[in-house]
Amino acid sequence: MNRKYKAERFIWTALFLLLIIFCQTRSEPALMIPVSAEPTMETAMETAISAAEYLQPLPELSARSACVMTGNGILLGGKEERTFLPIASTTKILTALLTLEMAEGRMDIPFLTGNEVRVEGSALGIKPEAEVTPRLLVWGMLLSSGNDAAEAAAAHFGGKEAFLLRMNHRAQTIGMEESYFLTPSGLDAESDGKSHGSTARDMALLAAEALQNPDFLEICSSKSGHMEVGGVSYWMTNHNKLLGRFPGCIGVKTGYTKKAGRCLIAAAERDGARIIVSLLNAPNDWEEAETLLNWGFSQLKEVTLTCPGLPDSVKMKSAPTVFLAPGETLVPSFALSPSLERNGETAAGIVKWTDQNGVTRAWTALEWTER
Repeated sequence: MNRKYKAERFIWTALFLLLIIFCQTRSEPALMIPVSAEPTMETAMETAISAAEYLQPLPELSARSACVMTGNGILLGGKEERTFLPIASTTKILTALLTLEMAEGRMDIPFLTGNEVRVEGSALGIKPEAEVTPRLLVWGMLLSSGNDAAEAAAAHFGGKEAFLLRMNHRAQTIGMEESYFLTPSGLDAESDGKSHGSTARDMALLAAEALQNPDFLEICSSKSGHMEVGGVSYWMTNHNKLLGRFPGCIGVKTGYTKKAGRCLIAAAERDGARIIVSLLNAPNDWEEAETLLNWGFSQLKEVTLTCPGLPDSVKMKSAPTVFLAPGETLVPSFALSPSLERNGETAAGIVKWTDQNGVTRAWTALEWTER
């Protein structure tokens, strides 16, 4: 009898609590979604905004391999873009990115180099036992294409073998499925039947990742640089001729060896859109990079963003426009704040649009409508 009484009391208590929760839920404004100081978006609206499905033919190219990609990693076109090839000094995109990530917060802390800076090919001019900083090395890699700077970075951050392991692991995290790194500089190398190299697709993905790093973007888009470290002046000139020649060019990296031929990873921005071009073994790299950048931008479609499902009591302050790739979708979601007063306040919340990777591509404030 006692057990039956306890069971009945439990059931009635549970029903009472459910009733309280239901009443509290009914009493709250249905569309007032609390947001924090840094709002997190609520469940996305079902309606997505998409560009039309269309692609023009890729221009004829002399390059052995090529890839055209949006800044958020959407492949627009390619020629043998998954063919494994030597990549020369475009390797330094990954070396520089990894150096920036490992030296975060201590970019200007000096250290002494060793004999690893005695290396063939292009150089920044670093001597053994010279005082350098990670910042100098990254600038030297991306502008002067210094093999000595790349080797110095690898030696300093764990030693060359450990650094190469990190390079290959970092490449995997980016989605570079067909790449293998045997040197930090990009000089041709082979080991255990494997060669140093990558594909045009993988290198475009690498550039897209690297350009998300503000320091990398600043450096690779600079035409020249000068630093004085350890009493030595280093003058650097960017090898990328597209800077200042192609409108909106923001980098990225050149490369050449006899085996790899001329290689070029280039990126440009126009009307808020970013296009990346990867060319491997390309005799006419500058001209074909310009052609492919223009082609890439021509494939994008300007779309005015909307947010279906907004309550009647609010409206968007503005209707942003973005350029979308074929098949690319942006999903709008909104958050409202019940804490903002209507009189004297216009902001009622925000709307943001995110792409397939969860990256915010546009946003605008919401305001109360006149009632």
